[in-house]
Amino acid sequence: MDKHSPDMLVSVFRGSRLALHLFYGMLLAVIYPHLNQTRQRRAMKNWSRQLLTILNIGIQIEGQQPTRGEGGCLIVANHVSWLDIFVLNAIQPARFIAKSEVRGWPLIGWLCRRSGAIFIERAMRQDASLINQRVSLLLGQGACIGLFPEGTTTDGKQVGYFHSALIQPAIDAGIRLCPIALRYQDKNGELEIAAAFVGDMTLAQSIWQILRCPHHNALLVFTPVLMADNANRRVLARSAQEAIAQVLQTIGTTRKTVAQQGASAFPQTLLSSQSSYALLINPVLNRLPK
Repeated sequence: MDKHSPDMLVSVFRGSRLALHLFYGMLLAVIYPHLNQTRQRRAMKNWSRQLLTILNIGIQIEGQQPTRGEGGCLIVANHVSWLDIFVLNAIQPARFIAKSEVRGWPLIGWLCRRSGAIFIERAMRQDASLINQRVSLLLGQGACIGLFPEGTTTDGKQVGYFHSALIQPAIDAGIRLCPIALRYQDKNGELEIAAAFVGDMTLAQSIWQILRCPHHNALLVFTPVLMADNANRRVLARSAQEAIAQVLQTIGTTRKTVAQQGASAFPQTLLSSQSSYALLINPVLNRLPK
């Protein structure tokens, strides 16, 4: 890490807060499946926001967010880190389609299972077919589903190839496809790779690298919604990929211009450092027997 990294004591303190927050997540996960959808979304959003606050990660938003109440939607985004799910859940809570390996991750895999993540064996065509049927049904019921069509992670400089197979449920359900460009950056708008989970890095190494980073922001750019009804899945996948790629290609120049204008020029929503534990506990207590 560079000379601007927090010292060891600060990193250990952050790690202790993270451990406490994960323990709280375990307690919440026990009853999470029994909450109604509104309370589940609220709990997921608040827990994810608090996680990002502990890791000193802010969120900046650009573009028009899809609104609830207009049927289901499939969110597709480029994939940089295991953090991506929590960044997106902090703004637009969703059930994510994840590779089966995540299910075996210590603690995080269990939390993902309890929060309704949909796991898939990417090498098994039959498994993909069953997942598509399940996702199509959920979308038809108005659910919001999240997907990383690259199937792998990058450092966020550019987007990889979008696989189209898991986009088919959006077409079957005739719902909206919402492409989101995701990038982690420092306060000056420069690319920050501390969050990137690439190569042979382990989950523990990734967490420590993030704890050692003083501060960075996750930038979410909502590109125009694509209507999936009667579309070709490959054409739809390419359209989403190109929309995200265009944002990532031009974002460097845009960030430099904004940085010169000052921080107030950012269209953004920054996470509050206020604890969300009370907000999470209240709906939980309301569900308990009197």
